[in-house]
Amino acid sequence: MKSTIDKLKRVHYLKLEKGDDILESIVSYCKDNTVSSGAVLGIGAVCNPSLGYFDLDKKIYLKNDYDFNAEILNCSGNIAKNAETGDYIAHLHMLVGDQKGNTFGGHLLPGNKITVTGEFVIFETETTLTRALDNEFKLLLLNI
Repeated sequence: MKSTIDKLKRVHYLKLEKGDDILESIVSYCKDNTVSSGAVLGIGAVCNPSLGYFDLDKKIYLKNDYDFNAEILNCSGNIAKNAETGDYIAHLHMLVGDQKGNTFGGHLLPGNKITVTGEFVIFETETTLTRALDNEFKLLLLNI
């Protein structure tokens, strides 16, 4: 295990509106407001969620698409920068529920759009976290 301790810099409250793409909106907000790192939490509603599951053998994300309007029960993760390119990376997972209370979760993929509202909080940290390519998993993992 590796760890680091950081200080909270600012807290950002975001209200995503109908049609907003979750990942695109969060990354765009971070770029526009120079938020280089932080923790993300969110709730709301999304249509036709698309979630990923990482296949360890194939080293790829398998895509699970759902065809219903869903409640976002939890969306959480972090913001970091690509150590090589400096690009912003939002690594988020999302848990959604259907009208019967069934739940589905996984890696948040691009294209998840808000239906009613998305209420997100970014806890910006002082230090810039970075991600670098891990040769074993072929993923950009946190540098700590």
